[in-house]
Amino acid sequence: MHNEHFNRNKVHLVSLVAFMLGFLDAFSIYILSSYFATVIGSDNVGVFYLIAYSGVLLALFYLQPLIRIIGKARALYLFLGITILASVMLTRLDVSWSAIAIILIFMMALNVTLTTLDIFLESFSKDQLSGRIRGRYLTIVSVGFLVAPILATSVLERSGYGGIFFILVLGYIAAFLVALIGFRNDNGVFQEKILLRQTLRKMMREKNLLRIYHISFTLDFFYAMMVVYTPLYLRSLGYAWNEIGIIFTLMLVPFVILQYPVGILADKRLGEKELLIGSILIAAVTTGALGFLDTHNLWIWGGALFLTRIGIAGLSVLRDSYFYKQIDGDNMDVIAFFRTALPMANIFGALFAAILLVFFPLQSIFFAAAGMLFLSLFSAGTLEDTKSERELRA
Repeated sequence: MHNEHFNRNKVHLVSLVAFMLGFLDAFSIYILSSYFATVIGSDNVGVFYLIAYSGVLLALFYLQPLIRIIGKARALYLFLGITILASVMLTRLDVSWSAIAIILIFMMALNVTLTTLDIFLESFSKDQLSGRIRGRYLTIVSVGFLVAPILATSVLERSGYGGIFFILVLGYIAAFLVALIGFRNDNGVFQEKILLRQTLRKMMREKNLLRIYHISFTLDFFYAMMVVYTPLYLRSLGYAWNEIGIIFTLMLVPFVILQYPVGILADKRLGEKELLIGSILIAAVTTGALGFLDTHNLWIWGGALFLTRIGIAGLSVLRDSYFYKQIDGDNMDVIAFFRTALPMANIFGALFAAILLVFFPLQSIFFAAAGMLFLSLFSAGTLEDTKSERELRA
């Protein structure tokens, strides 16, 4: 049995902050690779993601000791404050090496902020509702992602990168104020000191946690490849930024319309295992097909990327739903370790892409992402399935 304190109002508050951060993340995430490429060329972009996510990985290992000392609310305020400061500095800097150094700090702070928000959400959640809570949460985040690309590319064309970072300053200040007011009584300092080796032993002992970690790593590898190199590939095909904004908006629609229903289906009818396998298959096949697509047709690309996100949308919510049914909010060390899948995937992806692109063209990235998805089918197939409400009543 897990130590759970379900609080619907706090779940809604976490979701509001997540919506704001999701919008702001999407406002910058698809243009950062282009920003890096402006300074050092597209072939070397992966180096900066390697550095950034190495920093994220290191920060996540120290997140649990930090929260134990200052509390989870103050940790959230700290990292949001760093994102605000970094965004302010970026509005004053031209595209340069100095600005890139600030962006690396910005990326590290943002990723740790999102992990801290995960810890908040789990502390207010309930296992039996995990699919619905995570589905609703990710849907709300995805709405933020959906509306951002067109706005971001429009701002980029009109006001340059300075306009992007000015919007980020305003947005992160607003998110900070909402979090400051909403979580002021939820600091939650933890007294127990947990060493990294204890967390590793816990993960090794629970095979299902290792398997879902592998699935999470695969999903984050997909994102690492697609977020960085899809904009660069579309630009190489001659697409303007406003066209890419339309394509990415179409691409993100499945996250809004599918994640909450998939979460309900997992909770009430099927559990996560079968749905995970189906989502991986859809994502792998459609992603591999992108490698054969070189047309300059906005709607074909929008439709093709839409199909890939049908599988990825399901995989995103089911990954989280399954994991959070295995732990509770007091397992913040496990949550922080689970989120190391993101920096690990980005580090591996940056190294892998750097080597791959020496020998193969840019579209080979799509085949690599598809191959990794297929490999995760073994972990999905060997998971111990969770019991749905229908199965528990039977």
